[in-house]
Amino acid sequence: MSEITGKNVVTLLEEHVDHAISTVKKLREEKLALEAEIAQLNSDVNQRDARIEELENLNSEMREASERARLAAEKEREEIRKQLTGLMAGLAEPEGIGENTDETPDNSESEDNSESEVMFKANN
Repeated sequence: MSEITGKNVVTLLEEHVDHAISTVKKLREEKLALEAEIAQLNSDVNQRDARIEELENLNSEMREASERARLAAEKEREEIRKQLTGLMAGLAEPEGIGENTDETPDNSESEDNSESEVMFKANN
């Protein structure tokens, strides 16, 4: 009976060793699968980081372009404002001359004002 018990113990030990070996193999396979998944996730993260950096650069460029456009529009408005102020001053002068004196302005001044007005209309 001790031989049977010894064989049973050896059989049980062999089963436990086989089970342990299969468990180790399974864990190694899972480890390899997890490492592959980690590598893929790291690659995804690196791609996203690169895309984020690209978008941030694009955003910065767009903000700079927007600021340049805003400044150009502001400059253009200021130039138009100056032209309008000049035209208004030019239009006000002939009226003042006519009211203060009985003389009428000569045709050259009227032509100059007409030219300025035409130039202003052409620019706009």
